Parts: sequence; C-alpha cells; structure tokens
Amino acid sequence: MRTLLRLLALAFLALAVRGFAANAQTAPGAPEANPFAEATPNPGVWPACAAGQIEVMLLGTVHMANNNLDAQNTDVPDVRTPEIQAELDALVARLAPYAPSKVMIEWNWGAEQARADSAYAAYLASGGQTESREETDQVAFRLARSLGHDAVYPIDFARGNNWGEIRNYAASGGTITHTMNYADLVPERLKVDEDQIVRELTMIEYHAFLNDDAVLRNNHFGMFAGALGAGSDEAYPGPDLIAGWYGRNLNMVHHILRTVEPGDERVFVLVGAGHVRAMRHFLDEAPHFCPVSPLPYLQDDVASAQ
Repeated sequence: MRTLLRLLALAFLALAVRGFAANAQTAPGAPEANPFAEATPNPGVWPACAAGQIEVMLLGTVHMANNNLDAQNTDVPDVRTPEIQAELDALVARLAPYAPSKVMIEWNWGAEQARADSAYAAYLASGGQTESREETDQVAFRLARSLGHDAVYPIDFARGNNWGEIRNYAASGGTITHTMNYADLVPERLKVDEDQIVRELTMIEYHAFLNDDAVLRNNHFGMFAGALGAGSDEAYPGPDLIAGWYGRNLNMVHHILRTVEPGDERVFVLVGAGHVRAMRHFLDEAPHFCPVSPLPYLQDDVASAQ
C-alpha cells in the first residue's frame, strides 16, 4: 500500500534523481549547493571520469542484521521474507548492468579475506541461499554471484568509533561547545523515521533514499554537530573521534587501491551509508579513481512510482 509517507519520500527521491541527471557531469572542484537550503534537493556533485581512472561505485546501505554497529541504528525488518528477497533480486538486477570487475565489502582487509572466501564459496555452493540477514550476503554476494565472480574482496579498516568516550567526557563535566540548535538547519523533508521508512519503501527505493546526497550530508552534519565541540584544554575527544572516522575511510580507499588489478575499469563497493560521503571525497581526490553514484541505476523505479 502506498501510504502518504511512501508517496512523500518517493516525490523527494524523484526530485533528487532529476537533479542528479542535470549535475552528473559537473567538473571536479565545482562548489556544492547547500543541501539544507529550502530548494529542490541537490544530489551532490560527482566528478566526470577521466580516461584511465578506475570507476568506483559506492552503494551506501544499512546493517540489515540489526547488529547495532552504529551510533544510531535502523530497525530493519527480516530481509529473508519472500517479498523482500524479491526486492533484493530487483535491486541487484538494477546494479548488475554496471558490470564491475570486483565487488568489495565492509569486512576487514587482509584479516577477513579467508572468511570472505569461505562464506562466499558456501553461498555459491548453496545456489545463493543463506540464512544470514547481513547486507554483505544479501546484496554484495548476490551481486557477485549474478555477475559470475569467484571472489569478493574486504576493504574495511579495523577501527571503531568510540562515542562512549564523548559521553563519558560529557558526564564528567567536560566542555561541549554549541553555537545554536542545529536541528533548525535540517529541513522537514529530512526529518523521517528510518525505522518506518525502511518498511514503507522497496529495497530499490530505500537505497535510492540512503544514497541521495542530502541524506548523506545529513549523516555527516549530525556527526559534526554532536562531536566537533567536545573538548577543552588539551582534551580533544570530539575532533579525535572525527579524525579517526576520516582515517578509517582513507584507509578503506587505500585498501581499494591495493585490491584493484591491471584491467579493472569498474569496481563496486558496498558500505554503510555513513561511509559514502567521506569515501567519495578521498576517491575524488585520488587520481587513480573516479567515484560513481548508484542513483542513475535506481532512478527509473523512483520515477515510475510517482
């Protein structure tokens, strides 16, 4: 049933995708419009790729197994139901024409390659059947199998983000500097209940929502609003946390570079949506790569749903 929430979300996505089509070839370094302005949602600036650069499609997703790995976690329904399995098949069918030569996942580089090899081999042997709810199995393995790949490649860097340190700092009376009510800067269209919206949208629609640039921007906006001001004297728990987050994402891009091989023209990376904006920046800065948005591969579903 197309509820009011679903229709509003789809209208937002359709506007975002139309904007993406208009801006997709904007030259690197062009200024990014303020995604919090009261205007048509801006899907962001993705660079035009140059000859010789390796394209890297970044698909931001959610932790489908509800393993509470993030500072804020979405309650995802069981993705193993026949309905959602069909939606995930449809999502992968949309992504498959990108035809990446490698599929990369948010497992630890090096240390978890053997685990990835074993898990993916078991997935192939089962004919694509799995009891795992994790996004790695449900999206990355499914895509790699559909493309006939014999391996997937971990690229994560084993570093967590200790929000507990900031909470302890605040609880002990540490200074956290704020300048305003930052929620006033977030437009109503981004104030959605993700626990509800993940149930209202199909998997194609939900991933289009997650990868819209205004939504990606809002993720970073919340991190900076909550953490940047945490510090006093020689203590910098907030900036240290943000620096650690950027360091992790930079190392993930480094691992992509160490994983690609001669002949790779396009690769696909499945990560939590919070990684996309930072990784896009590093990939855009690196002459080796050109970051690519998944939105053009998802947009027809958005447009036809209006």
